[in-house]
Amino acid sequence: MKLVTPRVHGFIDYVACAAMLAAPSLLNLKGGARTASSLFVASYLGVSALTDYPPALRRLIPFPVHGRVELASVPALLLVAACQKGTRERAYFLGLAGTVLTVYTLTDWQADPDA
Repeated sequence: MKLVTPRVHGFIDYVACAAMLAAPSLLNLKGGARTASSLFVASYLGVSALTDYPPALRRLIPFPVHGRVELASVPALLLVAACQKGTRERAYFLGLAGTVLTVYTLTDWQADPDA
């Protein structure tokens, strides 16, 4: 049994986006890491706002497709982590990849979004 419902997943997504917006300043990330973080925030926020789950602004993207998009972002996060020169920046993107994988694994992707 998966612990995270679509509704809870949606709230996790929005909290994660807020944390990703704040993280570059709080962690004093440099140059490309700040830019990459902003691009990930924009993509996650866009997908979240358009996913078929309760906290969405418009419910256009099926919830299982949202899951596949999130899972597909993990290799990109790992690649960005590998390209970082600073250990803080590298750790940040590795942490994001781990967080995405954890939430993905705990989410019930087949659940009715409105249940």
